[in-house]
Amino acid sequence: MFMIKQHMLNLSFLILFGFIVSCEDVENKLAKDFTVSTSNAMFDLNLTVENNSTDSDTPIAFTVTVTRIDTYVVRQDAQMIGFWSLSLQSINGETQNISQYPQDIEFFEDNSYSKQVPNTVSGETDYFGGNWTYDKTTNNLTLISQGETSQIQSTFDYSGAVVPLDGYMMWTYENGGYSFNETYQKTVEPYSSFDEPFTYLYMDVTGGDISGTTYPDYAEIEAVVVNNLDAQFTVTGMFEPGLDFDQGNIAVSLYNENYGTIAVNMQISIKFID
Repeated sequence: MFMIKQHMLNLSFLILFGFIVSCEDVENKLAKDFTVSTSNAMFDLNLTVENNSTDSDTPIAFTVTVTRIDTYVVRQDAQMIGFWSLSLQSINGETQNISQYPQDIEFFEDNSYSKQVPNTVSGETDYFGGNWTYDKTTNNLTLISQGETSQIQSTFDYSGAVVPLDGYMMWTYENGGYSFNETYQKTVEPYSSFDEPFTYLYMDVTGGDISGTTYPDYAEIEAVVVNNLDAQFTVTGMFEPGLDFDQGNIAVSLYNENYGTIAVNMQISIKFID
């Protein structure tokens, strides 16, 4: 008798377990049916609706989620880029009068540079140029011009990715048996901030309207996604079915200058109620 009861208990457990698994499968399938997603190199775009079928009197809630799947990295040599003017120079510890030979040097994004040394007495200007590389881990700046290579220890008074206007760059190097210390000041507003471009979220619908969104101007929303893996930006709202429509559609696109445009959409079946 005990064996029969034990068998029945095991059978009941298996039936209950099978029912739970079956319900989970159904829920997972429904969740999948009500969710669409796509991604690019940096973001995953996800649109989820509570239902993809409704009647003309019943709105449907939806959620748009942007998830960061990679982190944005500013180029490690960005501090060097910009237009700099010599503000202080010392040779073997003695401060030099630089007013007669001021120097300007510009480092470009393509790793080329241009140096101008005007003579305030003669009115003539000498031009130099070449290529540069900068290793932030060692503060080593390498200048290559006309086959000559110079090694310079270059540091900055600003720790951010891009030195702002009026920031300073300090050089220490040896040349011709002399020890040089120079300070350059950034005298032209940076052309580029090297920050990650803004990301925008656009939403549109057919066969109805959007209401109750977390951002009033849902047509264009700045999607502020923190620069951490799995960081998210979420927008919620309601799809309001329109009259005399049997089909609706929610369309969402995500745009970033660096990564292009990705888009998802979800069709909604609308049953007309008299």
